[in-house]
Amino acid sequence: MKILLSIVRAIAAGRGRIHSRNVFISASIIALFMLACAGFAGAEEEQFPDRFQLRLGGYAIQNADSIVRIDAANLPVGTYVDFANTLGGDTRDSAVRLDGYYRFNDRHAITYSWYDAKFTGSRVLQQEINWDGQTYTIGTQVDSRLEFNVYKLGYQYSVYHNDKAELGASFGLHIMRISTGISATGISQSASEAVTAPMPVWGLFADYKFTPRFSAYYNYQFFFIDYQDKIRGGLQDFLFGLEYRVIRNLALGVAYDRYALNIKAKRSDSTTLYVDSGWNGGMVYAAVYF
Repeated sequence: MKILLSIVRAIAAGRGRIHSRNVFISASIIALFMLACAGFAGAEEEQFPDRFQLRLGGYAIQNADSIVRIDAANLPVGTYVDFANTLGGDTRDSAVRLDGYYRFNDRHAITYSWYDAKFTGSRVLQQEINWDGQTYTIGTQVDSRLEFNVYKLGYQYSVYHNDKAELGASFGLHIMRISTGISATGISQSASEAVTAPMPVWGLFADYKFTPRFSAYYNYQFFFIDYQDKIRGGLQDFLFGLEYRVIRNLALGVAYDRYALNIKAKRSDSTTLYVDSGWNGGMVYAAVYF
């Protein structure tokens, strides 16, 4: 298990936020490369089933960087809190991740995904913070948590698809539940907040088979939303992976994921949650095909 986690964390190595333009350019270059390679496809080769895919693996998050703020109703604005530096929060986590798709035919497919990332922290405060209308002074011992439950459901359309390569666009829902809170047992104070945000996402995807057994793929999703001052923000999710078909219905793979989120969500009671978060992720998985 330690070896597996070491491999996953090595895949996830790297720091810094990815600018949307750079991600889009990188994704486009990969797609063009795959299409160019498709033109050199050789003789007809054995084909494996791919109508249904279920991918399950270990997802290791590295270098998580989160800024959080909670404003209580009719009170002064809260403090922007660096979850790692101010609250001693984790910058890594390991989780189970589920992905897959179902193809209706060569052009149309439904995709799905789920994982849960949770970070916790504990620290004696070195600065005063205001959190959801409560003040936590310097020297207060606080415990904290920040959790992301991610559910995805999408539709893919293949613009180009043959035995070697596939390129297309996607649309779907990125449903995220964000929950965060801190507690200071020494002064009997605690506060928490949670919000569920169903967000529309658009994307690009591509797949290229170097051989019938060995392939590379990428998937880039993004969204920007500003709805009646109740929810505002953006998201980018870039996934790149390599996969090897061990037998006809089973494949093993590795993947790298870059995730970045910026969101402001106001609840009906006027409490407002701000989250600016991003991380690098590595995944080792097994996939079954039918």
